[in-house]
Amino acid sequence: MANPIEVWKADKHPLDVWSDVERYADAQTKMSDVESADLERMKWHGFFYRKRDKPGRYMNRIRVTANELTAAQAREIALMAYEYGHGIVDVTTRANLQIQGLEISHLPDVKKRLERVGLNSKQTGHDNIRNVFGHPFSGLLTEEIIDTRQLCKDVDAIYIDSRDYSDLPRKLNICFSGTEDHPAHYWTQDLSFMATRDDEGEVGFQVLLGGTQGQNPRLAWHLPVFLYPDQVVPLTEAIIQLFRDKGTREKRNKARLRFLIEEIGIAGVIDWLEEKLPFRMQPSISEPIPTAVPEEFVGWIRQSNPKLWTMGLSVPLGRMTWKQLEGLSLLSKKWGDGQLRTTQEQGIAVINIPNGFRGAAATDAAALGLSVHADEFELNTMACTGSQFCNIAVTETKGHMFQLIEKLRKRALKLHGIRIHMSGCPSSCAQHFTADIGLKGVRVRRLVGTKEGFDLFLGGGLAGQVHMGLPYRLGVDVDQLPNVIEEVTDEYYLRHKPGQTFSSFWRERLQAAEAAKVGDDDYVVPTWICEGCEHEHQGEDPPVFCPSCAGLRRLFARIEYESDSQDQPDSKDSEQPAVRDDGFVFAAKMEDIPEKNGLTVQVQGHEYALFRHEGGIRCIDSACPHEGASLADGEFKDGVVSCPWHDWTFNVCSGCSLEPVGHAVTTYESLIEDERVYILPSVEGSASELAPQANSTADILAAARAGATTGASRKAVRPVEATLCIKEIVQETPDVKTFRLDNSEGKIPFDFPGKFAKVCQRVDGEDVWRSFTISSSPSKPETLDLTIKLNPTGQLTQEMFSSLQPGSELRLKGAQGAYFFDPDNHSQPLVLISAGSGITPMMSISRLIRDSNLNRPVTFLFGARTSADIIFHQECQELQEQTDWFRYFVTLSQPDQSWPGAAGRLDMKYVQEHVSDIKGSRYFLCGPNEFMDALRAQLVSQGVDGSHIHTEQFNKSPKAVTV
Repeated sequence: MANPIEVWKADKHPLDVWSDVERYADAQTKMSDVESADLERMKWHGFFYRKRDKPGRYMNRIRVTANELTAAQAREIALMAYEYGHGIVDVTTRANLQIQGLEISHLPDVKKRLERVGLNSKQTGHDNIRNVFGHPFSGLLTEEIIDTRQLCKDVDAIYIDSRDYSDLPRKLNICFSGTEDHPAHYWTQDLSFMATRDDEGEVGFQVLLGGTQGQNPRLAWHLPVFLYPDQVVPLTEAIIQLFRDKGTREKRNKARLRFLIEEIGIAGVIDWLEEKLPFRMQPSISEPIPTAVPEEFVGWIRQSNPKLWTMGLSVPLGRMTWKQLEGLSLLSKKWGDGQLRTTQEQGIAVINIPNGFRGAAATDAAALGLSVHADEFELNTMACTGSQFCNIAVTETKGHMFQLIEKLRKRALKLHGIRIHMSGCPSSCAQHFTADIGLKGVRVRRLVGTKEGFDLFLGGGLAGQVHMGLPYRLGVDVDQLPNVIEEVTDEYYLRHKPGQTFSSFWRERLQAAEAAKVGDDDYVVPTWICEGCEHEHQGEDPPVFCPSCAGLRRLFARIEYESDSQDQPDSKDSEQPAVRDDGFVFAAKMEDIPEKNGLTVQVQGHEYALFRHEGGIRCIDSACPHEGASLADGEFKDGVVSCPWHDWTFNVCSGCSLEPVGHAVTTYESLIEDERVYILPSVEGSASELAPQANSTADILAAARAGATTGASRKAVRPVEATLCIKEIVQETPDVKTFRLDNSEGKIPFDFPGKFAKVCQRVDGEDVWRSFTISSSPSKPETLDLTIKLNPTGQLTQEMFSSLQPGSELRLKGAQGAYFFDPDNHSQPLVLISAGSGITPMMSISRLIRDSNLNRPVTFLFGARTSADIIFHQECQELQEQTDWFRYFVTLSQPDQSWPGAAGRLDMKYVQEHVSDIKGSRYFLCGPNEFMDALRAQLVSQGVDGSHIHTEQFNKSPKAVTV
């Protein structure tokens, strides 16, 4: 069925809505009476409806192309915020400016006043190209390779007011970097141009494509070309055309550019460009390198003209008052030449200030409450708009972040460059996936009811390369946040290796960790009060001295809280079981469920939405099947709930979707007893629930190869239990066999080489499970090979070797594990090091590279006892002879006289002899634990990034991430 958004876009082009907006403004039409499609169309003119800003106000998002702003423009924006809005102006992570609190009658005047000062807010939302930004100080820097401001404006000219390019499948983000320092967020844009020079010193750009944050985050692909400045605009237009013409319009959650690239590959993009462009692109495999240290935009920055300076000002969380922005406008004309710049770090700067005026300018800025001297909390924190105004945010953000900053300051915590980003929902407008500490807004259930909370991610941003954060703790409520953040920073300071960054440290710790869910009693520490000044301190012990009055430690007393009936479950609650004998589980108190909306609750790790209807409670899945919005936050009337994001409607009694049809949500039984609501939760574990991502293993592999299941965007393929028939048994060595299983029906999903499967055999009347790595490649999913060494004392392997024959059936569960090779994210030369039967994951990796023509450099080091113990020897030798990317070396610890090769143990000395680039390689180790631990420690001591060393371990893969 047609996407409903595409239907109303086709009914009336969104650019044509302006006459309707003027009509609504003249009539002062209430938001509830404005046609819902027109509310969405208004975003084509930069006006966003804000249902939460009662009684229904609007936000205006203003384009600040190339980060440039004049004093007249800044003053006009400030005055409109004062006259029409709430008196605040926000700077966004795309260097836009936003005014909140507009009434419908103000919108025509806002549009006219923007146009009078040379600004516009056109196409700043929905299915359009968003604000095009570059380096905030482009044209001012000595070390700049190229001034990108005109290119930003030229790209703008392609699509502003264009009916052809204002109807994209989804939004498109474009940006430029004109220096050699490329921050992490350039890897999460749809189209990034990164300045560089070719071998002859010519200035040009490297290109990144298809990056996203949001619900399906993914780092961008590198387009292997060198682009000259005059080629930027034609290529940009060709990419826009590709996205417009070929991008899917069926499913909104699969409509971003990255999904098109996953479908056609970078090769398909190049084919399109070669057909459309009037010039031949210059090939280049050189990839952009992220900056080692994030650039700061606060402080005094000397310009290329040594007599002029830029004054970078700290704007905490990007929020200014109208007085501050107006004051900066006047200041910029008084001490500079009337020019300002916005930054994608939610900041603002005044440029072209002569050396002799620096003190006066800084003094005037201080009088406005703005400073060139920002503390580390102002420099390293970011927050999106949050639920204060945003329709789709699950939690408030700016308010929580301001409070979090104050609490951490009181604890004397030092961030030292550790960045904390807070987003109010999965859309990641605050870029939480590429922060050292990322916070994603969620609702959490506590004994006292539901609270606002956050899922916490660690290790995003820069750790050698650009990375997406890994989940660390789920459902941390706002009161627990200071304790969690203090814990992870203290752990880093205490245990990190010399020179190791915060992100690198935590990525190494979390490679194979499962994110833990946080409960009421977690992260609860004592509170101490200073009897001298009543300063409160939270910690296991009181501070050595009071940071408020400098009183000594002996002045601190521990606060003991008495039981409060308002904050504790009443006696009736404590007597009631959380889980009843009939399987119903306590979900909420009746008093917690509102009348006009729903309530999101988490029960046994699953989120549900509860609604009052016809004297009872209706329970459905919380997540909208469209893009995962919380249905409990939508409008609810007469048994029908509307998705808060895109207005899909559902009947809460039957779960049926009303508009559009065919997208039902699951309903669950509920009952009410003593004003307590119980539900019969979902039963996890069916094959259809465990592997919904693809219909077959081939589909899963195709998605994986395209990047759909890589990086933090990956929703991990969950292991599935199935019974497969044995097609063939191959005797590899005297005590090693390969059991080749028929997986032609795709019962077992297998996406990345290196993963293992659990095998079950009935031994003495009991099920015995053991884990074995899959030795075949996911490029040939119709069969699964398990290469297994006989364990003389092992029950399962003895049973398998003695009883299984071709035609026998084998019960197994897979594929799973956090140890695997990801061809899209692991770009370094590979060093595969294995001992004995540890060769199995290495063969899976090598076979995938061979079958997929990846030509990734591979050095395979294998250690065994005798020549009879060498597994897959002939295949590896043939692979070495037939390719130029595969190097194969074997050493034996107990060779006989006929062995012509190396003798001795496989150790660090052997690695150094055969690996030329120790630091620049990625390592996969498999063998005895002591062998892997020792070698890993030696590699790290040689300067290898710990996140580039993978060791075999049979455990569950982290949710939604890869190594």
